[in-house]
Amino acid sequence: QMFEAAQTVMDLRDRNICDYTAINLNCGCPSPKVAGKGCFGAALMDDPKLVAELTSALHDGTDGQLPITVKCRIGTDSDRVFTKQSYQDMDPEEEYANLCRFVETVASHGIVTDFQVHARIAVLKKSFSPADNRKIPPLKYDIVRRLVKDYPEFTFSLNGGIETLSQAQEQFETEPNLLGVMIGRSWAAQPWSFAMTDQLLYNDNTEESSSTSSIPKNRYEILKAYGKHADWEEEYGDPLKIRRFIVKAVVPLFAGEPNGKRYRVALDQIAGLPKKLKQQGKTLEGQPPLSELIINAAMEHLSEDVLLRSPEESYERILWEEAKRRGDGGTDSRSTVVMEWQTQRKEDEKKAKADIMNNGEELETTTTTTISSSTDMNVTQTTVDNDSSCSTASL
Repeated sequence: QMFEAAQTVMDLRDRNICDYTAINLNCGCPSPKVAGKGCFGAALMDDPKLVAELTSALHDGTDGQLPITVKCRIGTDSDRVFTKQSYQDMDPEEEYANLCRFVETVASHGIVTDFQVHARIAVLKKSFSPADNRKIPPLKYDIVRRLVKDYPEFTFSLNGGIETLSQAQEQFETEPNLLGVMIGRSWAAQPWSFAMTDQLLYNDNTEESSSTSSIPKNRYEILKAYGKHADWEEEYGDPLKIRRFIVKAVVPLFAGEPNGKRYRVALDQIAGLPKKLKQQGKTLEGQPPLSELIINAAMEHLSEDVLLRSPEESYERILWEEAKRRGDGGTDSRSTVVMEWQTQRKEDEKKAKADIMNNGEELETTTTTTISSSTDMNVTQTTVDNDSSCSTASL
């Protein structure tokens, strides 16, 4: 199956449908549906020889044309019942030795040299939800840093608990030889807060390249550019089926801003317009294009300062807010925004499914080129690293 899956990836790549640059085998998902009944995901960490065989099959399926990487945790609770106290009492050297055994076995075929490590164990014996497994087991960044030092022949990216660009910077400063820092929900929930990534982590001087590139100077420019894409999507697709997916991409663009929630409500109404008109026996004929609706909603609910604020100005404000939270005795985490995004995402998915089912059709997969998050919380991640950006097929 892995061989065939890799061949499918290569077929999509060869036909220029998806520009994959690597295949990643996810051995870190703790979901009971995956690691429990499915016996894959994080459960694979207990069988590193099988992981080595699976990655070999992926390698063969690509004819060695794509790197095969592995995402994992620092371990599982397979050899003991997890409690906070029992985990604290566990010999840290034993825990690290188990992880090293996994890494060495997986890499023994000479195929996998790149690992993305979520710095928590996966609790599989208890009825922990994926959310529990992201919160309850403590983070141990020091273990990932130790891997970096002990295995210079391999590359490692750190995952888990990183929610801001400044936190990612801190990890690179602490361990410069990290290949990357993996960020998922936070990036999807508040994408504009990462707008300075190229400048701060890649030393990209946008002032020099601005004359020859289309880098947006503010979020108003992003909405205008995305509006053109949105109109193109609706020209070739059925708005009743795809509009909510298209609009979804810009929903978190103003997360945490004044009137940001009002703007999201307006976008929700725009997304539901095709369905509403159909129920009234009407069509979209004579209606403004989607691009115009998105811009008009932004102009109505958001201030000029918010719309035209540059990435530099926005990041200065973010740093100030983080410092203020720390000064008030809190942390620099923005988990509230992430939780709001997760709640909103689930609501959007239900509405999107309802829009299609109410049209008397079965829910089908719609392939668009919109920038959106995956509905599988354990697949789509964004890695901030010291190399060029890449698109990874995660299995």
